Amino acid sequence: MRTNAILLGTVVAVLALASCGSPAETTAPAASPAKITVRDAFGPVELPGPATRVVSLEWTYTEELLALGVTPVGVADKDLYNDWVTAGPRIPATVADVGTRQEPNLETIASLRPDLIVGNADRLANNIDSLRSVAPVVAFRWNDPAKKQLAVMKESFRSLAGALGKDGAAAEALARLDAATASAKEKLSAAGTTFALAYPAGGAGAATVTVFAKPSLASQILEEAGMTNAWTGTADGDGLSTVGVEALTALPADVRFLYVSPSSDDTFVKLAGNKVWTGLPFVKAGHTHKLDPTPWLYGGPSSAEQLLDETVAALVK
Repeated sequence: MRTNAILLGTVVAVLALASCGSPAETTAPAASPAKITVRDAFGPVELPGPATRVVSLEWTYTEELLALGVTPVGVADKDLYNDWVTAGPRIPATVADVGTRQEPNLETIASLRPDLIVGNADRLANNIDSLRSVAPVVAFRWNDPAKKQLAVMKESFRSLAGALGKDGAAAEALARLDAATASAKEKLSAAGTTFALAYPAGGAGAATVTVFAKPSLASQILEEAGMTNAWTGTADGDGLSTVGVEALTALPADVRFLYVSPSSDDTFVKLAGNKVWTGLPFVKAGHTHKLDPTPWLYGGPSSAEQLLDETVAALVK
């Protein structure tokens, strides 16, 4: 009896061990990706997991995707992007062009099978339902009147990174921007920090300019580096003032006038025959400075860092 009991116990133990070591018990089911919720200008957007096939319908977010190490499958205004946005990686030739930012091609976008479409809320407001029928849409509003544009840029950059599972890359990019801001502040402190920033308006050669007022992203980037915006004119919802050259007489004599303009048709060079322009004290003193290569003044962290670098290069000799 005792022998039989020992044998029976041994058999039970062996079966138990075999059961514990069987593939059915040791192979855990694959974990499904955690859902991600991103808040955009229209509310929360839920994604089943990090997006990998992204279509960008705005240059700002194209720049940010590339900065995060994500190559979009399609972008709007692809050819013009490389002319205007000079910071960060270039768009690879293999990326599809999906039309213009104002009128993206829905059929082309659908053919790319995206799992995320990102763009500007104002531009996408009229066709967002059609785009949502293709893929989840995240639409940011960069000129939220309730927030500073620099804060909005950083916030939307983090949100976009979250949708891609790239939170770490976003933190690194923003840390680089903080370091660039601190470095620029130190270098500019002895160079004269009262500035105005402008670009041509009304077509090349016109005696009309658009000036960046304090609510604008570009102004806030430079102010963060310790500079003071001398322009006090009335601004639109984007933080911009479009004025004739005569309005620049309101700027102080010691202002550093920073500007961007196409190299092939530089409006500010053509103003050499304009007596109002040539009579401005900062023009007489040689305190006009072209930023080149032209920073994209509505971009993400890469363009912000480039604006700081170009400003230092122009003012610190």
